[in-house]
Amino acid sequence: MTALSASLFAADPLRLSEEIEAVAAYVESFHLDIMDGVFAPEFGLSGRLIGDLARVTNRPLDVHLMVSDPRSAIVRYAELGVRSIAVHIEGEADFAEAAAIVRSNGGRLLAAIRHTTPVARLDEVAESVDGILFMTAPLGGGAFDDTAFIRLAERPRHLPTTVDGRIEAGHFQLLTGLGVDLAVMGAALFAGGRAGEQARLYADQLAGQGLASGAAC
Repeated sequence: MTALSASLFAADPLRLSEEIEAVAAYVESFHLDIMDGVFAPEFGLSGRLIGDLARVTNRPLDVHLMVSDPRSAIVRYAELGVRSIAVHIEGEADFAEAAAIVRSNGGRLLAAIRHTTPVARLDEVAESVDGILFMTAPLGGGAFDDTAFIRLAERPRHLPTTVDGRIEAGHFQLLTGLGVDLAVMGAALFAGGRAGEQARLYADQLAGQGLASGAAC
């Protein structure tokens, strides 16, 4: 594993700018959840927020679409200049076309997969995408999936892999052994109002394993 990404959906919305500033030096990127209350049982961040963030941060932005109509959302968020857009294999029919839209705007397309979807589904889109967003907990929140490490071992190993869902420091070693490139941290990072301290601690733990928390995935 080479990097950490901060999931801003887990940050305190009343102190969002402070939380972003507190963790920015210790994370490689910001992870941005877009939810419509249908595909996922929550409502996520707004396009306006992401557009504003893209203008003021030097950290890459990775968008995770959890929406029932991904195609229109792909176009909208690709035009904001984000680094990547993750689209669920459970909701998008044509990944080749989706990839063309994202790449034409300078971004990368990731295939996102729910924690309950057979991993073999990724083989269907592996040649069309630039990476994988592997969910290790239910969309919108929930407990860590106990089968996550077994499932990760079954994924197409040639694709850069991001993991997202209740990731904690105790998972780092196993994730590293499985060749995971980027770990998204939300609740573990922002809970308790000490995001900066937590981010520094996790960065130090990665460095202690001989890994660089600021490297690009």
